[in-house]
Amino acid sequence: MKPVGQVDECVDRCKPFALSVDRRVLALGGSLLSGNSMGFNEWIEGIARILETRSSQNHRTVVVVGGGDAARNGIDMLVGSTDSVEALDRVGISATRLNATIVRECLIAHGINVASGLPTSVSEAVGLIDSGVVVMGGTHPGHTTDCVAIKVAREMSASDCIIATNVSHVYSSDPNAHSDATPIESMSHNELRAIVGDPAAHKAGARSVVDPVGAMHAREACIELHILDGSDLEALESAMQGLKFRGTHVRNS
Repeated sequence: MKPVGQVDECVDRCKPFALSVDRRVLALGGSLLSGNSMGFNEWIEGIARILETRSSQNHRTVVVVGGGDAARNGIDMLVGSTDSVEALDRVGISATRLNATIVRECLIAHGINVASGLPTSVSEAVGLIDSGVVVMGGTHPGHTTDCVAIKVAREMSASDCIIATNVSHVYSSDPNAHSDATPIESMSHNELRAIVGDPAAHKAGARSVVDPVGAMHAREACIELHILDGSDLEALESAMQGLKFRGTHVRNS
């Protein structure tokens, strides 16, 4: 946490940007794709309804899907054979693209107008936003899907980036290890980075409510984050509409 009276330098840097409210990026954590198929089918149907509403209002949406268990399991299998960080990242990226393909095909099955193909770069994704809902996974080694989502948000002049994960808030400390951990409703980028830690220490497949690399890029890009439980469709829909939601708002000031 920054000392009282210290100004977050992101405040002044972010003032020149006038971001459109009708363009949003949704980062779906890979953990949301775990569990039984019945629960997944109900959840993805809810996601489809939210996206259909946005499309009917001529809004633009990019969905970036994480690797979750598929990525971690693949990385665990490889780690005994190599210590190459890039090799581990490539396995993780493949898992994100598998998950993104699943989400994409499900949305198509529910009648959503989805952009063609699965973009493999930020520029490719941004180039498709006028043709339908864009669904993608990771891009290249060293960039987590949180980071990709934030970069897409910056390039498409999105108003913010929604991080849908498997917890409802950022907590003051790990709630699994600390009984006195408290949920945080609003915080600055500097405060978020103090909690998630150093990007240099982040490893492929590591778990974090927002990965440190993504948190760093959000601050640098002046992108506000809305962090919430992606299984809470009411909270997700509110955040996608720019309304008050149950979760954590990471602000530029």
